[in-house]
Amino acid sequence: MKIMFLDESGDHSLEKDKIDKTYPMFVLVGCIFDLDDYLTLIEPEINKFKLEYFKTTKTILRSYDIRKQKREFSFLVDYPTRQVFMNDLTGLISSVKFTLIAAAINKSELVKRYTNPENPYNLCFRFILERTVMFLGKSGEKMLLRAESRETHNDRSLAQVYEQFRNEGNNLIRAAEVQRKLVDLSFNQKIQNVAGHQLADLAAYPIGRWVLDPSVRNRPFETIRKKFHSKNGRFINYGLKIFP
Repeated sequence: MKIMFLDESGDHSLEKDKIDKTYPMFVLVGCIFDLDDYLTLIEPEINKFKLEYFKTTKTILRSYDIRKQKREFSFLVDYPTRQVFMNDLTGLISSVKFTLIAAAINKSELVKRYTNPENPYNLCFRFILERTVMFLGKSGEKMLLRAESRETHNDRSLAQVYEQFRNEGNNLIRAAEVQRKLVDLSFNQKIQNVAGHQLADLAAYPIGRWVLDPSVRNRPFETIRKKFHSKNGRFINYGLKIFP
């Protein structure tokens, strides 16, 4: 059994005056783990890292707070300390076994090209569902999906996307195949402190930055690049869908 944890970077608003010109991205990331490995190896490893730095496992590793040195991460304002922390975090992410399937949308481009574009979260989720079924291929394995809960109406909308895909499939994948492979979607609150969501969150912002400008040095992206689902060494359109 596999399990995928989903988290995002950016918001899904398409109002032109509310799109951040410096980061007009919405990125949804699915981190895929072998369920047994996740429970017996990966969660304990994440908790070990937290205990080393925070003396508690209750700290939530959140990309925004780390980048801005907020809350529990205020100690990172000290540059040498930040360097050591980031090196250790990079080493942790490199060592943990998982596969990434992600979708990234430049919202500014989306509203330019489409008169009535779909909600970016739902659109990204469709892309990820399709690639997840293809990732499972002929392995016979099944996938549990866990999304981080947002507002109730957003969770309901995402659940509808999931059910529609399971019931109808699309022009590439039959519904029967989807139903064999995707067995459950449920939602977790951030306060539940789920390690899988935190790894997805840490991956999402570097992906958005890379899609926005691949020429800029992006060490976090280079760390996770090898984690993407790929075919013949190519991860674009396999592990990463960029739209439009």
